[in-house]
Amino acid sequence: MKLQKGKTAFGRAMDDVAARGDGSLISREFPRLIEVEHVKVQPRADQPRRHFDEDALRQLADSIDKQGLLQPILVRALADRRGEYEIVAGERRWRAHGLLGRATIHAIVTTGEADEIALVENLQRVDLSPLEEAAGIQALIDRHAYTQEAAAGALGWSRTQVNRVLKLLTLPEAVRAECATLHLSRNAMVELALAAGEGEREHLLSLLRRGASVKALREARAAGAGQGGPTPTQEPEPDTAPTPKALSSAVARLEPLLTRFAADPQPLSKAQRAQLERLRDGLARILSSH
Repeated sequence: MKLQKGKTAFGRAMDDVAARGDGSLISREFPRLIEVEHVKVQPRADQPRRHFDEDALRQLADSIDKQGLLQPILVRALADRRGEYEIVAGERRWRAHGLLGRATIHAIVTTGEADEIALVENLQRVDLSPLEEAAGIQALIDRHAYTQEAAAGALGWSRTQVNRVLKLLTLPEAVRAECATLHLSRNAMVELALAAGEGEREHLLSLLRRGASVKALREARAAGAGQGGPTPTQEPEPDTAPTPKALSSAVARLEPLLTRFAADPQPLSKAQRAQLERLRDGLARILSSH
């Protein structure tokens, strides 16, 4: 078969299938491929990716110009606009086509859940920043009333992984902005989100500004939790005098652990719950007597 000059690699492959005239080559489940006018495709308003680097788009456009579109974009039909489509995945490729002034683009039509497909496609391609990942997963949970377990199942992640990423949304806006400037990894940002208070978070940020590793952040958090004496899991010395200073020291050791546990709660046994209730009642008695 003679190849048509200027066609994409995918388009030439589909022409080859059509030329053979063998319907058995395409199963009923094969996605429907279309060539659609560029102006009849529009981005999704809630697409997970929020930032498009102009230089990277130009490089992608140059690649498409030389090599053709190697992978079609993914779209779904707009119910209220016949012949028009919404991008599910592949907005960068669509934008690059626009830079080239191409009138049409190859697309695969899907009928699946657009938000799930778009998020999974971006995650698999490692196209999202950690904060975009977190916002996308939270939007998925809110839209479908998913539990973290259900969201994890849709993404092929573990529940723990989803839980850790969602913690990034607890970071203050100023910290999020600095994280973007520093181009921090997801794990580094999670360590910031797990910090026991503003002071510890600022200390970790100062380490990151100097290029600290995730391991160094974890060590700094562990050292902070143990600063001032034995760890909270250790029993106090039996002859420790019940002075205000001793009480302050014990609280300083315990508070970071309680803060981290509250941020990432785990199931409690009856004995553990009773222990915490005794602690609560004891603190209430101290406060009411002073």
